[in-house]
Amino acid sequence: MKKLFLFPTLAIIGLLFFQATIKTESDTEIVEHSMAPEMPANVKAVVDQKCYGCHNAESKNDKGKAKLDWDAFEAAKKSKQMATMGKITEVLESGDMPPAKYLENKPEGKLTEAELATLMEWSAGKKKSK
Repeated sequence: MKKLFLFPTLAIIGLLFFQATIKTESDTEIVEHSMAPEMPANVKAVVDQKCYGCHNAESKNDKGKAKLDWDAFEAAKKSKQMATMGKITEVLESGDMPPAKYLENKPEGKLTEAELATLMEWSAGKKKSK
């Protein structure tokens, strides 16, 4: 009698085991990227020109990389991006970026009024009126 009960139980467990699918990491990344908002071209241009040099995964500037990594930002979920954008707004409002010490050696890294406004509008979540 126990053998009759054991066989169907093992069959059901076997079927459940084979039906289970493992979600691969690439599937997860696709979901995260689709959830994250696209960065507007004008913002990306400013970031690439003025920010990315210090704030990327390959940067030699460990402090800048630790504070903000644009590569990780673009791959992050929307909620994390929104939190980071709030921090970006704070830093831009306080005038801490780019740092004065950096600008002593590279004055061309200073943000223009238009670039600052572009980053501020984006990081604050404001839509630019047309």
